[in-house]
Amino acid sequence: MSLIEGGLCLYVAVSVIPVTLFLIFRARITRSQSLRDRTAEEGGLAVPVEVLVPITGEISYHEPALRSLVEQDYEQYGLVLIVESADDPANRLVDRLCSEYAKVRKVISGVSECCAQKNHNLVEGVKHLRPETEIIVFCDSTNEADTHWLRDFTRPLRAGSAHAVTTFRAFDPQPETVAGMSQAVYAACIVVLNASRPTPWGGATAIRRKTFDMLHVSATWASTVVDDLVLGNILRDAGLEVHFDPGLLLRSPLHHHTFRDLLAYLDRQILFPKFTNPLLWSSSLICSVNLTIGLVVSLAMAALFPLGYVNLTAGLVSLGALALSVLAGLSLKALNPYPLSVFRWVLSILPLLLVGSFVFVRSIFVKKIEWHGTRYYPGPSGVVLRVGRFHTPDRACS
Repeated sequence: MSLIEGGLCLYVAVSVIPVTLFLIFRARITRSQSLRDRTAEEGGLAVPVEVLVPITGEISYHEPALRSLVEQDYEQYGLVLIVESADDPANRLVDRLCSEYAKVRKVISGVSECCAQKNHNLVEGVKHLRPETEIIVFCDSTNEADTHWLRDFTRPLRAGSAHAVTTFRAFDPQPETVAGMSQAVYAACIVVLNASRPTPWGGATAIRRKTFDMLHVSATWASTVVDDLVLGNILRDAGLEVHFDPGLLLRSPLHHHTFRDLLAYLDRQILFPKFTNPLLWSSSLICSVNLTIGLVVSLAMAALFPLGYVNLTAGLVSLGALALSVLAGLSLKALNPYPLSVFRWVLSILPLLLVGSFVFVRSIFVKKIEWHGTRYYPGPSGVVLRVGRFHTPDRACS
């Protein structure tokens, strides 16, 4: 067997992994649903909950997302909207919601000095929690939830069966651009991985307040570059498992999503673990590059096979690899609840791998993270060593 044929056989074997993970994921969905059924009558709605949402800028889909969070069918909860400054454009929407709903409060966090602005916002939000609050929910300002989401999401915490719970999101590209569909495929991959090894996602994580305080999360966040991966490391070091519920995915609309938007999104997704979880980053890099090479070679050889330029063994192996790739893609498609085009979904797998591998390889040489107009220079464990604004000199952190 030639080196190329051997490589293709290896790719075929690797392509089976997503399908296997999906079967595991389906089993976890069943167990997750069973857990909700078992605890349906446990831990009523009397436990005080507060939802902390950092928000910046003025984006059209902020309002529907925030209104979905403020209109939950939960008896005792509040929504804390956290903005960086009084002149942030987001204040107009925040002030309007505060005037319409008694449960909504605003916190002005101020500018971060030595950690990510989002981390700083969350730390300031925690300082303003009401004394009676027992469960803290951290949410992004761009994800929409159905009316029962908060009740179902916090149920394991109220029932005492978990210390922390998390979920993820499903992207809904409008229209179905290749970049938007690629990001939707990426999100489905993350759902599968998180179902296999749950870790917090900053866009929707809830934790008992006692656990949060006991682990001194605020103190760690106050010096680091990202919230969710850091929280995951803290919980792992403490030996506390995270409950992941794939049945409670949030909706993230993508409006006219471009490849520039996809690149910006993947940059953050890939750079954060480089500093906080280097083993995860390096293994993901190797996997992404190998899958990309395998798929490109399989496509090339499958195209050359009918022309007689590829022998029978290599041709059949390449066709088998492509078939398994499509099967894996269709398995991932089942994780997205929106009626997206199956053809466009499958067509977006290769662009996602190409862009993802490019970002991964580029990340090897990147030593900073740029986010909302700020440059962060992280060190080991994601600790921020230096902060810089685009129009001001960089400042070292003590």
